[in-house]
Amino acid sequence: MSELEDGHPDGRRKRFRSPGDFFPHVLWLSTDKTGDPDNCGCKICSPEELEAAIPGAKIKTENVKPAAAPASSGANMVRQTSTSSVQSTKAVTGPTVTVQIQHSAGLSRPVVPTPLPPRRNADQQIDSQYRTFMYRPGEMVWFRRGQAWGLGVVLRRWASPTNEYHYTVQKLSYPGATSEAVVVKSPFAELRPWLAWSVPRFTNTGLNDLPNPQNYATADWDGIGRKRYGNGDLEIDASILAAKAIDATYTPFKLTKVTTPEPGVQELAYDGVYLGAEKIWVGEPIRMAIGAVTDIMVVHSIVERRRTSPSTSQQPSLYFLGDVYTLATVNHSNPAQPTRASPASNPHLPQRLTEDLAYRNARSIPAKSTASYWRLLSTQSRLDINDVKGRWYEASLLLPILQPNFADTERKGDIPEASLWVNSRGDAQNSNRSPNLPRLPKQNERKETRREAFGSAILPDAEIRDGVEPPLPRNVDPALGGVGTSSSEPMEIDPRFETADSADRHDGAAQPGGGLEDFMNLEDIDDHGSMPGFGQEYGSQQSGHGYY
Repeated sequence: MSELEDGHPDGRRKRFRSPGDFFPHVLWLSTDKTGDPDNCGCKICSPEELEAAIPGAKIKTENVKPAAAPASSGANMVRQTSTSSVQSTKAVTGPTVTVQIQHSAGLSRPVVPTPLPPRRNADQQIDSQYRTFMYRPGEMVWFRRGQAWGLGVVLRRWASPTNEYHYTVQKLSYPGATSEAVVVKSPFAELRPWLAWSVPRFTNTGLNDLPNPQNYATADWDGIGRKRYGNGDLEIDASILAAKAIDATYTPFKLTKVTTPEPGVQELAYDGVYLGAEKIWVGEPIRMAIGAVTDIMVVHSIVERRRTSPSTSQQPSLYFLGDVYTLATVNHSNPAQPTRASPASNPHLPQRLTEDLAYRNARSIPAKSTASYWRLLSTQSRLDINDVKGRWYEASLLLPILQPNFADTERKGDIPEASLWVNSRGDAQNSNRSPNLPRLPKQNERKETRREAFGSAILPDAEIRDGVEPPLPRNVDPALGGVGTSSSEPMEIDPRFETADSADRHDGAAQPGGGLEDFMNLEDIDDHGSMPGFGQEYGSQQSGHGYY
């Protein structure tokens, strides 16, 4: 009972006032082998538990940040645990956060994670596995075209007998384009996620910074083709306009349940949704614009809410329900001892999360004597579509592609979250506009099918195919070279992953001369990650050069 006599280990101001105060602490001391005070439910180690039990008590809010979306968007997130008897709400700047905690005999119960939902089809099962396909049918990606890079859609995917992954990609172009543009690519050297790079400025300089910017549906294609806006490249600028439009769309798919929570309202649950450039499944992690920069949600439901009254023209809304986790780091010096992130100890987490962190911990433990784990913050939280950055990527798989110095980062045991290296859905609307112009609002345009989202940016006979069946050999061999047609102007790509809200803007106007093969030559990246003609460096929040 020395702690009761001497006070809390943190000092005299943390002294226990009674045996009743001390009992939850001693229970933690006798049962928690990790020694992490975050797991203790006493009112000194966990003052946030006290806030729930005693109105007016202080609660820690360091993990709550204002929403990235404007307050007028109506975005909010409700954090709650399972069935609870005590509820407290604290006003904070930004989203409304509600914490519910259950108490019994003076002891707080830990938040219990929600079991993963069942996977209902083969593609969902494939996408849940670690070290398989990084890209999915219907996703928009960057793909290599010789020495250049272009924008396209993944039409299908398959694996060779030697477990090499291949993708059929169709480039984005202007309406009515008829040139053959289907190529076959392998993932690591020749593909990048759409959100890995910021959208470039138009090569027709007159299209940049228009007060009323053109979009793909209303673009002056005849004027662009006749060089009315500059001596740029029609195909490149068409792909930029198409990418912006696709980034603003969403398409839920595979309806599973319809409910009527109140008169005149329907809620439709789906297995997945195409959100912007990406395909997101129930049961996998997504990146959040609310909370700490690396916070994630494991999605348990994707729900579209509709008004059924014929007298209203209100558009449907989409939201996500799931458990919210934050990345925590603890001291851990023994590589032979399992960490809290052990896949076997986290059946409620997707395999991709646990396997990625196991890889990273295997390098941080011997190098830094630390290990990370996903700490549960809340269950059954609700996240608005505008507060979703995009799907989550494994740092162990994506950063070797994006970071020229990844081997050194790995050696130091300091592999960060890939979230620090990729943009968010919606950034493309403003990231290539001058900062003195009004910011364009985030858009959510519902499309009935994924094919409809791409519209006339791809050939009319283009077909997005689920599954992993390879195409016929006669359709594969001619495209294995993967080199597209050449163009007259370079497309400029900003490798800093700059967001629409970045305060550190720059003018990335296209440089004259060169060809499509020159707009981004990865072979010429120097040791500092710079690209010729761009004058910027790769960065992350941790290095101070990123877009946060």
